Amino acid sequence: MASAACRSVLLALLFVSGAVVAKQPVVKPSADRANLPMRKAGLWEVTIQGHAAPGARGVRQSAQTVLQCTDAKAERVMLLSILPTQENCGAFNVASSKKGSYDIAGACKVHDQRVVLNMQLRGDLNAMYGGTYSAEYPGAAMAKVGPVGFQGRWLGACKPGQRPGDMVLPNGAKVNVVDDVERAEGHAH
Repeated sequence: MASAACRSVLLALLFVSGAVVAKQPVVKPSADRANLPMRKAGLWEVTIQGHAAPGARGVRQSAQTVLQCTDAKAERVMLLSILPTQENCGAFNVASSKKGSYDIAGACKVHDQRVVLNMQLRGDLNAMYGGTYSAEYPGAAMAKVGPVGFQGRWLGACKPGQRPGDMVLPNGAKVNVVDDVERAEGHAH
């Protein structure tokens, strides 16, 4: 699939999940993500619950399900790939209140607009978990996305032909989030 087509499909998924973005999110898998919790390697099914997207005048978006193939390297990007944006992020703060309970907070910038991200994870990151995420856009017309609920469940090993970083979107299109990040980091934005 052409790179532009991959970006279009990913943007469509992000719009449905409550984010309105003008370009592909860029994630930097750096030391800023070293403290993030990690899911078990393999194939995960992640469902983002239906919700009202900002600017949609109360129109409820339907639930969306993606498949994510991950390993220890890709997970630093994949765990947060359902968030509305991850461009130009600083370090993510992670608080673990008890086993299987994580509160993740960070700030990113999109087109010079600050975005404050929060995610709560609860459950077993080796089998099944759930949580919510929200994004606040201080000073923007679209002030807040969320809280949006999601659930993830481990399905087993990645399917033959899948690579870590592959995400299969609801329409069947496949993108590799890790490849997109590496490509984006190689170009000036």
